[in-house]
Amino acid sequence: MTDEIQVNIEKEIEDIFYPMVKVRSDTNTVHEKKMEYFFMDFFGQLDYFRKNKELYGNYPIKGDSLNRSVFWGLVKGDGADTIVLINHNDVVDIEDFKTLKAYAYSPRELEVQLQKIKGKLSAEVQEDLGSGQYIFGRGTADMKAGASIQLSLLKRYSSMKNVKGNILFLSVPDEENISAGMRSAVELLDNLKQKFHLHYVITINSEPHQRIDKDTGIIYEGSVGKLMPFIYVRGSLSHAGKVFEGFNPVSLLSIIINKTNLNLELSDFIPGEASPPPTWLSIRDSKTHYDVSMPLSACGYLSVLTLNKEPSEVLTKIKETCHEAFVELIEDMNVKYKIFAERKNKSFAPLPWEAKVVTYKELYDEAYDNYGSKFLKDYKLILEEAERKVKAGERSIADVNFYLVEEIYNYIDDLAPRVVIGLAPPYYPNVSNINIKNLEDRCKDISRKIMDFSREIFGQPYIKENYFTGISDLSYTYIENADAVASSLEGNMPLYGALYSIPLDKIQNISMPCLNIGPWGKDIHKLTERVLKEDLFYKTPRILHYVISLLLQWQRNY
Repeated sequence: MTDEIQVNIEKEIEDIFYPMVKVRSDTNTVHEKKMEYFFMDFFGQLDYFRKNKELYGNYPIKGDSLNRSVFWGLVKGDGADTIVLINHNDVVDIEDFKTLKAYAYSPRELEVQLQKIKGKLSAEVQEDLGSGQYIFGRGTADMKAGASIQLSLLKRYSSMKNVKGNILFLSVPDEENISAGMRSAVELLDNLKQKFHLHYVITINSEPHQRIDKDTGIIYEGSVGKLMPFIYVRGSLSHAGKVFEGFNPVSLLSIIINKTNLNLELSDFIPGEASPPPTWLSIRDSKTHYDVSMPLSACGYLSVLTLNKEPSEVLTKIKETCHEAFVELIEDMNVKYKIFAERKNKSFAPLPWEAKVVTYKELYDEAYDNYGSKFLKDYKLILEEAERKVKAGERSIADVNFYLVEEIYNYIDDLAPRVVIGLAPPYYPNVSNINIKNLEDRCKDISRKIMDFSREIFGQPYIKENYFTGISDLSYTYIENADAVASSLEGNMPLYGALYSIPLDKIQNISMPCLNIGPWGKDIHKLTERVLKEDLFYKTPRILHYVISLLLQWQRNY
């Protein structure tokens, strides 16, 4: 194998990239199916796959309301060693394009339109627009650039003779939502491993990287984890003119928010890297109309990103924080109530409230203790209705957890104020090669070899980070404590095992190291999303080919 595989690949990538960007594939919509047709057409035109129809196809996502599939293609060579190339083919919507929506998926036309309004764009965007070095458009960076690079290399590999090892290409939908595609791809990987007797060496994703230094690229050897704790605060109703007779749940939720938002104790740190601190994604109360009563409940959910924390650790910390907030609020209410009583010349007695924080599982168990088999029978119907609401688009997969809590409260006899905490989907395990105990020798120090290669061939430095913090499907490529993770999700994630599941046992079975090697992209998910042409057409494909050649021990002549 020589570097001839890379000759004239720029034109080939271009011929794939622009038609791929042109295909509208908004996440969690019927448009995602269009990419499946794109891939089937593309693979159907390649001689290798026309002759080997059993080596590519669509793998349906079980129970998916949009009937989406994972697309896969395998170049089968000699031996079991297999490099897995993954990418996602969904993109975020184009609401921010406003009057330019008609050009969102047409980079060349969009560039013309952006030139007309460049005075309204930032100085950096104006500079990049004028340089001619970037391609603008929805999905250009995230992530049809990386997908096009991988597809062009696979096409070349499919025409080679006597290939050593195997290259497996996977393109998944739904990455921008709850990764239904990658969670199903794990099952596919497990099936293909058994069917073709594959040994998975590494998974390579090609998500775009966002640079700190414009001249220095970034390689990632892992991906940040994500948890979404939800918090439900039950109050006690009273008229707004009788505030000390009730308990306003908004007051408690606001203190909890203040204590958890950007709380660095919920972040993870390793030398030189950190998970971004948590932030709240949604908050609301239960009132649906105006009246002069306090709301009965308030709720919300926050995003917690992790490098090494497990779900049980995060829940424990959240529970402790909620309890602290509860105690502080009761103390503050008593202080104010005492002053209020004194000024009215009334006697003071402490308010009756006590701090109480429970997990969703504890609330569920309490309902079962109260009503036994009747609750179990009714809860099954409640859960089915929750699933219906999500599938019908009436509730999001996160919001429906509050519906479940409210329904369980019909079986709770103790109606004193309390906090209920749990986990909403999705869950992304944190992964990094630094945590793999028995890493194969060929995968050790892989980033340093890439950095040396880039300096020698391009004269460009790259740095390594252990975690990609943009959240990615790489989270589902490795796990070694599947049982422990499953036990922490069961019960505390109401939808786990019903509307939402993760094949943790299969992830453990196919576990492998991972890399993210992608082009430089800017303004991901924004109107001015763009990818660097030099990376797309020249540098990134050569780096990817180098890594594949190195790991499969192909002869190289760079």
